[in-house]
Parts: sequence; structure tokens; C-alpha cells
Amino acid sequence: MDDTLAAKYAALQTIITATGQVAVAYSGGVDSTLLLRVAADCLPGRTMGLLAATPLQTEAERADALRSAAAIDCPLEVLPLAPLSWPEFVANPADRCYHCKKRIYGHFLARIAASPGFVLMDGTNLDDLNEDRPGRRALQEYGIQTPLLAARLGKAEIRRLSRELGLSTWDKPSSSCLATRIAAGLAVSEQRLQTVAQCEAHLHTLGFTNCRVRLDRDDTARVELSAGDIARFCAGPAWSSLNIFSKSLGIKKLLLDLSERGGIVIYP
Repeated sequence: MDDTLAAKYAALQTIITATGQVAVAYSGGVDSTLLLRVAADCLPGRTMGLLAATPLQTEAERADALRSAAAIDCPLEVLPLAPLSWPEFVANPADRCYHCKKRIYGHFLARIAASPGFVLMDGTNLDDLNEDRPGRRALQEYGIQTPLLAARLGKAEIRRLSRELGLSTWDKPSSSCLATRIAAGLAVSEQRLQTVAQCEAHLHTLGFTNCRVRLDRDDTARVELSAGDIARFCAGPAWSSLNIFSKSLGIKKLLLDLSERGGIVIYP
């Protein structure tokens, strides 16, 4: 570990230790897994994870999250929530993520209110400041701590630190909830979430793991693939296979986005 990363790791440990008791908003992704691990190391017996069980995460993703938490050996509570019953979320406005975070983190805060002394933390990192993330407004309104951001850790550094700590998530592709695949203004429904999940699962079986299938109006879907995968996708049977499969789910037009999704870059 180089000196810069070591200094940021030490700063992260100091920030977390100073809180005394920590509840981590946990999804099983790269950021929240690292945060849960460092918190559990710094505050053994005084750290817990909170996972929202919703249709916005696939069963496979939730199973991965449970396995990662079990490997850390940290208590994890799974809170079943129903975002499809939240009108402001289902309407899918441009700031949908704000409404979703507000609801979910409100439930998390209500849960830890029964355990005085716990501080809720979120895995927001330095690179998130460069993206449009309406959900950050909910964190600010609630005063939720973001220690990865406070320690000035970016995504590549989080992956490097995760690898140093032996976390299996260090090279996990970036993920987001299924609702992010549905165009703003197009209502979020269980059927649309399932369509996205099934199409992406189909791509996974074809060997394309870092992918997105985005739904738009008029039953149109757009496929995004990681760097280097577009040529392979077009040259083989995958395009035809996905086209046939997506039509069976009601998609009338399938488009391929030629701007490649960024791959995982880890610097030594």
C-alpha cells in the first residue's frame, strides 16, 4: 500500500472510530462493503449493517450481499421495504433517487433510534461528487455521515484498499438499483423492473457481465456494454439471442449504445 493510500486508510479508521457505534447502509457493492469491513475492524461488537430488501435489487445481488457480510462476520439486519407503494418513487421524476433514499434512510434511522448511540453511515465516495446524484440531498438533510468521502477516497482507491484487505468485492462491477434503468417520467413498475433484470441476466449467461439494459418509451430498450465487449457482442450470436429474448418480454425495439461503459481500472 503506497503512502497516500495508507494515509487515507488511517484517516478513515480515525473517522469511524470516533463515532463509537456504527450502522452502515449496506448494499453489497464495492463502497458499502469496504465501509462495513473497516467499521467492523475499528469497532468490533459495535458495528451493524442495514440492508433494504426491495425489488430494486435482484435476488442474485442480494445473495451476494449476504455472503459478503457473512465473510466480514458483522451483524446484518435485512429490512423488507416496498418502494412500489411510494407514489413519489413510482412516478419516476428526475429526482427519483432523492425520494427513494429519503424513504429508505428514514427507515434505517427509525431502526437505529431504538439503539441509542448508533451513527448511520453511507458509502458515498469522492468520485460521486462528479456525478448527478440526487440521493445525496437526502443524506445531507438527514445529516448522515459519509466517511469514505471525508477521507477523500475515490473509486479506484476504494478498490485498491478492498484488494489489500482481501475483500472479494474489490473487482466487482459497479452496480445500481434496477430503477435507474427506467427512463425518467416512465412509471416504475414490477413488470419493468423484472424486464430489466431478466434481460441483464440473459446477457450474463452470454458472458457479458458489466452491462445495462435501459428501458425507454414506446417499448424500446438500449443495451450498454463494457469496454471491449461491443465488437464481441455484434460478431457472435449474442445480439440475435438477446433480440429474440427481449421481444418475448414485450420489447419492440432493441438499440445498442456504441459508447462503451468504463471498465474497472486498478493502478498498482
